[in-house]
Parts: sequence; structure tokens; C-alpha cells
Amino acid sequence: MQSKFTPIAKVRKQQRDMVETRLAKARYEKHELELELSSTCKEIDETKTPTSGDISLMNMARERLAIIRKVKDTLQEQLLIKETEINQLRDKYKRANVEFEKIKYLEEQDFAEWIEKIKREESLDMDEISNILFVNKEQN
Repeated sequence: MQSKFTPIAKVRKQQRDMVETRLAKARYEKHELELELSSTCKEIDETKTPTSGDISLMNMARERLAIIRKVKDTLQEQLLIKETEINQLRDKYKRANVEFEKIKYLEEQDFAEWIEKIKREESLDMDEISNILFVNKEQN
């Protein structure tokens, strides 16, 4: 049984599910970025710069550390961007869910009206049948 709101509800549900999928993916990507950032921070902490020896080795170690720090900064920027994306998707999901719930409520109301109409018709039919039976009983 379909209501006039059933196709709309189906579309709204698909929209909500699509946003929910994108939100889950963004959260997973954020988690991956956090792990990578943690690994990079650990690598920075564990990196030791030589205090004596060949100057070229010291320069290489310093450059390597500078590169790792740039990677860390890039990861932090990506993490901020991902958090912003997650917040936007969360808001979009809330709006999509509200729209879906509105249509679902209207669909349920439409079904309730339809059931009431059927009950009224059934009641009228039962009254008519009882009148016919009563008249037939009196005639016999």
C-alpha cells in the first residue's frame, strides 16, 4: 500500500543515507589523519640531530627534521579541513533526517486517514447488512 508521500519518503531516505555514508567516510578519513599525525609527531620526537661529526650529515638531519615538521603542519591543516567537513556533513545529516521524519509523519497520517475511511465504510456496510437482515427477518 502506498501513500502519496511514499515516493517522497523514499527519496528523502536515500538522501539521508547518502549524507550518512559521506559522514562515516569523513570520520574514517579524520581518524586516519589523526593516526598519521600521531606517527609523525612520534617520529619528530624520536629524531636525534647529531651534535658532532660531518657538517653535511648534520645539515641532512636538520633538513630531514624540517621536512617532517612540514608534513606535520600539512597533516594538521588537513585535519582542520576534515573537521570542518564533518561539521558541515553533520548539519546536513540533521537537516536531511528532519525532512525525512516530516515526510514519514505525513505518510503515517495519510495511512491513518485511509484506515479511518475504511473503518467508516466498513461500519456503514455492516449497518446496511444488519438492516437488510432485519427486514428479511420481518418478512419471513
